[in-house]
Amino acid sequence: MARIVMGNLDGAEALRQARTVLTELNAEWPDVPITQRTVRGSEPDALAQALLAGEIGLAVQAADSLPLTLPEGVNLAAVTRRQEARSALVTRGDRTLEALEDGATVAVQAGRDQAVLAALRPDLTLEPLGAHLDDDLARLTRDEVHALLLPAATLLTLDHRNRLSVLLDPEVFPPAPGQGALAILVREDDDAAFELAYTLQHRASFDRVKAERAFAAGLNGELVGALASVDADGDLSLFGAVFHEGTTMQASTTGDASDAVTMGQELASDVREQLSTLT
Repeated sequence: MARIVMGNLDGAEALRQARTVLTELNAEWPDVPITQRTVRGSEPDALAQALLAGEIGLAVQAADSLPLTLPEGVNLAAVTRRQEARSALVTRGDRTLEALEDGATVAVQAGRDQAVLAALRPDLTLEPLGAHLDDDLARLTRDEVHALLLPAATLLTLDHRNRLSVLLDPEVFPPAPGQGALAILVREDDDAAFELAYTLQHRASFDRVKAERAFAAGLNGELVGALASVDADGDLSLFGAVFHEGTTMQASTTGDASDAVTMGQELASDVREQLSTLT
């Protein structure tokens, strides 16, 4: 098999994730030369575009940062075994979200997480997390912020498990769809790359991510959170939440994991109907 170039986004976490996948691929395919390349670009589909351009043959990307609709010609080939999907709070003294005093300053990821936290605790002062986790942890130590809120998987990936204070209840702070999972993308016409990627497929994680993404895609434009689980019998449970104009709406469903996408779509449809009654 010809040399394969595996692409990842820039940043310490993305680089660590890609190296983990590369190690696993090398173990599965010791005779295939695989090289790693960082693709720089601020667009969510930067890796997909690099695939389509033939610059890389595989792409490794955090599933929660994938566009809900992948560009034509790009396939989600596999999802590796998922890490912790919930979000985490890092504080001094292991304080919970509810225990933070009024006006406390919390550093949180910009975008969805910031908007969701603002809806849950409008009294808090929110600041964006910086580009480097170590810098944010130092800010916490110096009392420049009172808490950090971020995916627990980020702390685990960057070897800061000891700083994880509280895992947030997903029914209170639902994680972003796909959070804690790594996706491997390939061009749909590249059978060799697909064969490589598929050896790292963790089916339960794949089904969970597909259900969560289908739910989010069905509510495009809304602030959503979702978390699916798959039990030993192959039954999938999907919890979804929508934050809409100051109202939080939650819904859940269960079914066979093989119907993950349909379950996500149908749950989104049910929520859309409920939202329509609010307007």
